[in-house]
Amino acid sequence: MAEYMKKASKNLHASQELQKQWHDQKAVLIQYQPGQKVWVLEPVALRALQEKWSGPHLIVEKKGEVTYLVDLGTARTALRVIHVNCLKPYYDRADLTLLMATDEGQEEESDPLPDLFSSAEEDALVEGVVSELFSTVPGTTSWCEHTIDTGDSLPVKSKIYRQPDHVRD
Repeated sequence: MAEYMKKASKNLHASQELQKQWHDQKAVLIQYQPGQKVWVLEPVALRALQEKWSGPHLIVEKKGEVTYLVDLGTARTALRVIHVNCLKPYYDRADLTLLMATDEGQEEESDPLPDLFSSAEEDALVEGVVSELFSTVPGTTSWCEHTIDTGDSLPVKSKIYRQPDHVRD
């Protein structure tokens, strides 16, 4: 019996090594810095296919190779240790810039609206038309319509997946 246990243990270790090699081929080590803003994946018990990202939250410190202490800002659990797989970086929209390729193939930063307008015209455009078209709150617009030609068929109107009965009502 001891012989079979040794053989099983040996096969288990060989299998684990092979699985580790397969995992390490495409695994990428993601690192965050203290003070960096991140999104945190929160488990959602009611809907299995729904993800809930909360944030942005601040990284307080790195606890291990793949764990970080994150300030969630809630009274119940203000600081929580979270695995790197449940984090993704937060990018502030104000910090984003457009990149343009030059002739040499190098990238250079550019303004969101390159010198097409004077600064006064650009301010008027942003304050006037753009503020009417886009809102910080999702909703509808009367500025354009979208139709899909389905030919002779009636359009199919259905949810992506079936919701549980207790959630639907």
